[in-house]
Amino acid sequence: AQETPYVIEKVAEGSRTSGFTWHRKVEGVEGKGLRGTTFLELDEDGRISYIREIAEPLFKPGPSTEALLKAIANPSEDWLRENAPTFDPKNRRSPATANEMVRYLWDEVNGADVREVLRVFSDDIVYEDFNFPEPMRGKKQVEEFLNAFSIPGIKFVPERYSEGTKVACFTWHVEIAGVEGQQIRGLSLYEMDSDGNVCYIRDVAEGTIKPPPLLAVATALRPGLRRFVPA
Repeated sequence: AQETPYVIEKVAEGSRTSGFTWHRKVEGVEGKGLRGTTFLELDEDGRISYIREIAEPLFKPGPSTEALLKAIANPSEDWLRENAPTFDPKNRRSPATANEMVRYLWDEVNGADVREVLRVFSDDIVYEDFNFPEPMRGKKQVEEFLNAFSIPGIKFVPERYSEGTKVACFTWHVEIAGVEGQQIRGLSLYEMDSDGNVCYIRDVAEGTIKPPPLLAVATALRPGLRRFVPA
């Protein structure tokens, strides 16, 4: 079978910063292979100066992720006070572009008000978190997911944002109170619909072991798709 390394899916268009979702595909083999997200940034000379690319984990812990974060986060009263949400509902607004939307949700709201987040989500939103085997579909499932991961001692910190009118991508890391050293790093991509609501999200976190052991096994068994079973 002839391998096509990447199939590009959704793209955040920008002159200096961009991001996109992708999957691997092999001609003659049904289904999608390994999926992931890429963020890149150009310097003033138009050369790529920064890349972060993360593929989905083959082992998806699902709800165990929530349990693990709750078990290891150990916030002090000082930490909780210093990191308390500061969003004022009086400042709520409806950004017109994807770049403005992700900045609003993560620089301003940043988990302080789940209802405000859901307000700018489409009723039929699709939310892919690659720690879970299946995406969340619709506001009800997404609300349950967001509430489950509103965990004291967990701080989501956005880093670099892409440009983009309908699609935007950004890098981030998670700080865990009471845990020193390396934190969780990741990528997210948001897409907006014609009504100006967020209709699609993909979150993917970086594994702590590179390359992941299961990925090495899957690559040996299915070198094109790099998954045990096509999506």
